[in-house]
Amino acid sequence: MSDRFDVLVAGEYYCDLIFSGLDHPPMLGGEVFADGLIVRPGGCYNMALGLTRLGLRAAWACDLGTDRFSGIVRDAAKADGLDASAFREVRRSLQQVSVAFSGAGERGFITYREGTLRAPDTALLARLQPKWLLQTFRLEPDWMAFMRTAKAAGVKIFGDCNGEGADLDSAGVREFIGLCDVFSPNETEAEAVTKTRNVEDALQILSRLAPVVVIKRGPQGASAMASGRRHDVRAPQVIVVDTVGAGDAFAAGFIAAAVAGASIEDQLLSAVACGSLSATGPGSSANPSAGDLRAFIARMHPTPSYAPTA
Repeated sequence: MSDRFDVLVAGEYYCDLIFSGLDHPPMLGGEVFADGLIVRPGGCYNMALGLTRLGLRAAWACDLGTDRFSGIVRDAAKADGLDASAFREVRRSLQQVSVAFSGAGERGFITYREGTLRAPDTALLARLQPKWLLQTFRLEPDWMAFMRTAKAAGVKIFGDCNGEGADLDSAGVREFIGLCDVFSPNETEAEAVTKTRNVEDALQILSRLAPVVVIKRGPQGASAMASGRRHDVRAPQVIVVDTVGAGDAFAAGFIAAAVAGASIEDQLLSAVACGSLSATGPGSSANPSAGDLRAFIARMHPTPSYAPTA
């Protein structure tokens, strides 16, 4: 067995309070009741968990503080079997909380972030020797420097978007996308970043910046441009419980297939299947194992060329 890690996930935690089954969104001056509530670690925790459940050797570079929410994440990581070797302990409160509400297939968030989020130590790259870096959409100088160091070391980068309102005219955005081997926004993010109104135009613009662009399209599946070719995979029909974390599971499914040497078509198939399965439970609770994913892909496509083996 190689000492190398398959993936290093770099990005912050959140403690998600997820309300589900709302008849309508919350409104100022009003009250709305939910049918369900779950408290789960979120943010990049979902990515690390998704990769781990698929059998990859994954580490998560994350700062954890002295607050109760960091403690919830530590306890959950231990229970879920996440590798803690890249955790960085800080001696102060570092509350990262997101209240998520979903209903009628849509979702919304109220988020609180405490303190400054520092980039991981570059020494992690030499120590873990990851094949892939799963990097959140952060544009601060120290985070960009971390990406450059990873790229120079031959690490492949999967860049995830986070809907923070930046576009191609914002400082650092073009460089971030250009450093990625795969850049993967969702449909809304892709159109916002490129200031376009449809997936087709967004794909064309983004594919000039990154070798592979993968746009997550929710119930419509995913669309990608790779080596000048368009690829589309439709999402299967599932009973949607909660879409929080589905994009993170999508990334895990894509990278798992990429690590296995699968084709771009099967990377997309794995990603869409993983994201779809994730949506059948609240938060990250329905992230599939390799066996779950293998069986689901077989139902989607009776003769797939890619099947998870872990």
